[in-house]
Amino acid sequence: MDNIKIFILQRLLPHYRTGFFRKFIQKRPCSEIIYGQPFKAESLKNSTEVSGDKFIFRKNFYFGNSGKIFISDIYTDLFKSRPDVVISVFNVGNLNIYILFLLRYFLKYKIILWSFGYDPVKGFNPEKNFADKLRLKLSEKADAVLFYWEKVKKEIESFTKNSGHFFVAPNTLDTDRQFSLKYKFDETGIENLKKELKVNEKFHFIYTGRLLKDKQVDLLLKAFKKLEEINPDCRLSIIGNGSEYNYLKKLSEDLKAVNIYFLGEILDEETAGKWIYISDAYVMPGRLGLSVVHSFCFGTPVISQKKNSHYHGEGIGYIKEGVNGFLASDGNVNEITEIMNRIISDKELSEKLKHNAFETAKNDCSVDKMLDGFDSAINYVMKN
Repeated sequence: MDNIKIFILQRLLPHYRTGFFRKFIQKRPCSEIIYGQPFKAESLKNSTEVSGDKFIFRKNFYFGNSGKIFISDIYTDLFKSRPDVVISVFNVGNLNIYILFLLRYFLKYKIILWSFGYDPVKGFNPEKNFADKLRLKLSEKADAVLFYWEKVKKEIESFTKNSGHFFVAPNTLDTDRQFSLKYKFDETGIENLKKELKVNEKFHFIYTGRLLKDKQVDLLLKAFKKLEEINPDCRLSIIGNGSEYNYLKKLSEDLKAVNIYFLGEILDEETAGKWIYISDAYVMPGRLGLSVVHSFCFGTPVISQKKNSHYHGEGIGYIKEGVNGFLASDGNVNEITEIMNRIISDKELSEKLKHNAFETAKNDCSVDKMLDGFDSAINYVMKN
């Protein structure tokens, strides 16, 4: 049995992380996940399905109005438990990191920093950006660093010669759980699930996620309105809440769209999975992240937009144009409409996209790959 004592420090514990952490704890039972509450104005919340003594809540203290600068009430636990390894969420505004570096010399633990690597919108330029310069210094001083995807690791490596302790843990979900749901849905069948969900239209598109400005859901509504005029036998379901909810509801009304439905937030994995499974495509014009993995787990292709190299999150790395999804030209509503119409008008194409989406999930996005990345970093620091 693995007896390495590990603390994983998270600012908060969203629902999409709990499955991975449960698998991590099964593999490394001497681990604990410590998390706090979200910032007061934040739409992302903690999971409500956390139980057991391995998940420990400790209060965060936020400074300023952004929610990016915080410190956590973790130090009694740290001194009491004396972990061998501390894996911390890696944001320069996480003040715990600087204290952890100071305490490392007394408590003799190893520090692994874990994050995307930089602000995906701004990119990484430590020569001109102080926050990036700080990120680079912290990355060099850590015992190991875990990045969400290979592209980010390579980009940061180009600025330092000290990168032998950099690793990749491909950011994903508990894909085993999602796959088990898909196989269950396969037995039920799409048409039976559509009846259960009261979806009467022949074709169905889905958006799931927070309703934020950078997701550009307004472009999806405009594109779907145009599709509806071409083929009225279509439906768009919007799952999620967020700061843009009221604006998007009003926009849908102003567009006089007939078949756009706002379903609110759905946190139940099986219910959310059903909505994705019955869909001809998942459409998110804006920033892509784990939603790509979620969609692919149910064999549903993804439609998004081509953006500058520093816009999308790691999810963009899984999309292969015309193979498991499509990327429209940035801001081109008509092209999004054309892609949706093309998918529902070509059964052979639709089936190919669905097959390839699921194969991508199995081969490229599996939770085992993420666990392997963590193992590589942990084994490295314990040997060095």
